[in-house]
Amino acid sequence: MSTYHTPVMLTEILDWLAPAPGKLFLDGTAGGGGHTKAFAERGARVIAVDQDPEALAECARVCEGLPVTLWRGNFAQLADATQEPLDAILLDLGVSSHQLDTPERGFALRYSGPLDMRMDTDSEAETAAELLNRLPESEIARILFEYGEESRSRRIASEIVKARPLKTTEDLVDCIRRAMPFRTRPGETHPATKTFQGIRIAVNEELTVLERALPAAVACLKPGGRLAVLSYHSLEDRLVKNTFNQLSGKRENSDLPSPSPEPPIVLEVLTKKPIPPTDEEQRRNPRSRSAKLRVAQKREN
Repeated sequence: MSTYHTPVMLTEILDWLAPAPGKLFLDGTAGGGGHTKAFAERGARVIAVDQDPEALAECARVCEGLPVTLWRGNFAQLADATQEPLDAILLDLGVSSHQLDTPERGFALRYSGPLDMRMDTDSEAETAAELLNRLPESEIARILFEYGEESRSRRIASEIVKARPLKTTEDLVDCIRRAMPFRTRPGETHPATKTFQGIRIAVNEELTVLERALPAAVACLKPGGRLAVLSYHSLEDRLVKNTFNQLSGKRENSDLPSPSPEPPIVLEVLTKKPIPPTDEEQRRNPRSRSAKLRVAQKREN
């Protein structure tokens, strides 16, 4: 498997989606091609979607000779990637190891690099630096609290505003360190993780994109087709859970108000609770430890 990124929960996803000859799959976040390659090696035709040109290039490399079609775009636009109904769709919402380990991308906590954080480096969207240097302190605090679930958001936002203009990831980490002094220890979650998460979500509008992508994915499935979603923090998982519940007619345990009118019942939820990675996988790939897998199937009628 490619060292660009280790595919998360590969065994479980293969079991739930069952790729086989004659099936058409869509990998909505191809990343380094790990899931895509596994689907194609089992005979499925695969449409690999990603907005990151580096990820698509790596996917093309590892999937050379396999029945894989590359499509560059955001997974909320997946309906544009195919005119054929799909047997299965995978949405892996995580940031790839390559993105996290490449200082130039601006996701890295432990290395200094440009404060970018855009998934699509060719887009004209604001970088993280531009966003933080423009927004008022109150809005920065809201982003860190709501998207990063950072309890010290106001203190960190104050330090960010004092330090402007920010240019690098090191500048941002320094702001966080002044707001809440810390030491980093091997194996521990970096104290800046929540802040970086919140800013990354805001830069890429990740929750808005996911909210559009889920019903679009269901619409692209053929009857009996399956949708698997890998999420990595509670905001994503809650949105997936609530959308699955609404589209399956289940209102219990939903955090959202009942829509009016009620959406049609088009899904059957196959995972009563989110499935975590095994202890063995978490030891082998610590970045998988926060993953949660949910799977639903489109109803036959």
